[in-house]
Amino acid sequence: MSDIEDEPSAPSVAPGPSGQFDPKRHAREQHNALERRRRDNIKDMYTSLREVVPDTTGERVQASRAVILKKAIETIEKGQSDRTKLSAEITEQETKNAKLREEIARLKSKKEAAALLAKK
Repeated sequence: MSDIEDEPSAPSVAPGPSGQFDPKRHAREQHNALERRRRDNIKDMYTSLREVVPDTTGERVQASRAVILKKAIETIEKGQSDRTKLSAEITEQETKNAKLREEIARLKSKKEAAALLAKK
């Protein structure tokens, strides 16, 4: 037998004042544990966000959550603005390309017509 089997199992919840299982205390402890995990998860997400958002990494003083969120919003808005500008630029370049293709086609047909006239 192992040492683990010889030891009595520790109750997951401390007994109430009377030494018996207290369902209210158990529920409160469960809630507290869930809340602690939720807070830890939020803290981890802020840490992850701080690591990827510009101007919040490598600071001597740790950025507050408000600063992290503000910088994240600014970064997202800048990305959206850049995307809009680039999309407009792509559209403009596509229009220019279409006009150039038309010009090429026009010049080719003009060249072919000149070649036919020269043969006659």
